[in-house]
Amino acid sequence: MLHGKTALITGSSQGIGLGVAQAYAASRAKVVVTSEKPLAQCPEVQRLLSDYEQTRYIQADLLTDGEPERLVAEAWAAFGGIDILVNNLGTYKEPPLTEITRDHFDFIFRLNVWVPIAITREVVRRARAAHRGGRILFSSSLNAVRSEPQHTLYDASKGAINALTRQLAIELAPYGFTTAAVAPGLVETPLTDFGLKSSPAERAAIIEQIPLRRIATVDDVAWWYVFLASDRASYSTGSIFTVDGGLDAQQMAVRPITAAEQH
Repeated sequence: MLHGKTALITGSSQGIGLGVAQAYAASRAKVVVTSEKPLAQCPEVQRLLSDYEQTRYIQADLLTDGEPERLVAEAWAAFGGIDILVNNLGTYKEPPLTEITRDHFDFIFRLNVWVPIAITREVVRRARAAHRGGRILFSSSLNAVRSEPQHTLYDASKGAINALTRQLAIELAPYGFTTAAVAPGLVETPLTDFGLKSSPAERAAIIEQIPLRRIATVDDVAWWYVFLASDRASYSTGSIFTVDGGLDAQQMAVRPITAAEQH
């Protein structure tokens, strides 16, 4: 579906970002993968580079001034342009509200909101100069509209990503760009495995709250990015696509599992 297209995916050494990179490469896109880690510390990325010739890895600490600009310049040069930008980088780690400081705010909002803006700005600048458009995707979260305790800054930052997805759809439409965001519920990744694998009771309690009765895999989410980056989705812009196993559709968060549902 993505043959001939070039993609830059931030936060792509593990989790959803890596899954998107693998799905894009399998869909015959040229893919630039990036994170702050040295390549030697990213065995899954090394396998991706080995399996697909049209892939590149660029190490970049995007919290450092000048790094978004360098990353986009090198990614653009690697394959002669960028057709698809996936702003996936982000984190949720923060203290409870009463312990939040300005430093916590600056870290979360710089990583989750400013970095996507800076990367997008650079891609758009280069694309407009080359008289090209493109597709800009964001990794949002169900937390943008359905909150949970101790996620004050994360939830607010993902709400900002949803707003950014809509705003850029309007601002950039005249230049040939479209936008979309994928908003997952709980996905099993290195970032979200907070004891769920080691505690069967906690895992079962979480699963009981999901209508589809399972936690999403990375593959459940990654292929949405393929479709949304493809020409099949070219008339959609400014939309947020929820991929959450039914969590957002459910009125009551916890209810017993019936005997029929167990079989």
